[in-house]
Amino acid sequence: MPRIVYVSWPPREISGGIKAMFQHVELLAEAGVSAVVATENAGRADWFDSKAQVIGLEAIGAQDILVLPENHAGFLAAFASSPQTKLVFCQNPHQAHRGLAGRGSYADYGVSGIMCASHTLMRFCARRFPGLALWYTPFHLDDFWFPADPAKTLQVAVIPRKRALEFGAIADMLAASHPEFRDTPWVVIQQAKEREVAEAMARSAVFLSLARLEAHSMTQLEAMASSCIVAGFTGVHGGNDSATAANGFWAEEDDVYGCVDQLARALRLAKAGGDPYRAMLENSRRTAAQFRRSEVEAVLVAFWERVLSR
Repeated sequence: MPRIVYVSWPPREISGGIKAMFQHVELLAEAGVSAVVATENAGRADWFDSKAQVIGLEAIGAQDILVLPENHAGFLAAFASSPQTKLVFCQNPHQAHRGLAGRGSYADYGVSGIMCASHTLMRFCARRFPGLALWYTPFHLDDFWFPADPAKTLQVAVIPRKRALEFGAIADMLAASHPEFRDTPWVVIQQAKEREVAEAMARSAVFLSLARLEAHSMTQLEAMASSCIVAGFTGVHGGNDSATAANGFWAEEDDVYGCVDQLARALRLAKAGGDPYRAMLENSRRTAAQFRRSEVEAVLVAFWERVLSR
């Protein structure tokens, strides 16, 4: 059987897309499938743990099957004329143009199909790349780092990186229009390692999602798995794989003041407790459970068995 090689951006960058590539390789290796990550100088991530084998880019062989990121034109161009079977792992529709670099399709780089991290992405790719095969290959949540944790403090965890301006406006308006939460602590997570994110979520009763221009938010699901009440933006236009009225308080995209009111609802629910609080936590955990390691491994291994059998 040929070896599967996921070609990754430098993994020291904190990016869910990089983490998902390492996840895939680790799951495949555990299932007995030959798979590695290839990075420049065989670099590894220092912000999350992974047992995935890593090789340098120069160690990629002619018989390998390559999985390339959707947004790296350099990798796509470098392997365009090489003999390997090539797939793209698309994790964000808004990043695809970066990888295409003006070309009409990934097929112009010799790519034969696209792996999609969400059903939302499959709809995008079906419209944008109608001639290419598509497959659903999601990421997974780490049960070790993000277990259910009922011991909570009434505070809000938030990762403001993608909406720093909105975060300031939301925090200000929450204090002004919902004064009962003026002194509610914020746990601001910036450039944190996976362990630090997990610790912040484990302590916090509420997580404010400031996702933006995504296909599916891994962070939202991690917060749900950690028994946070989630409020804010899904980050996805045109539908979402997992966000519903039963598992979070969602605002319309870019509606900052609607987001403030949804956050206040989440805080009131967490403060009041009772059956409605427990029901939302249970719905959130059920949603997150669909992306457990074992669930995703079954989908991923079945996909690669079909590819390798051809």
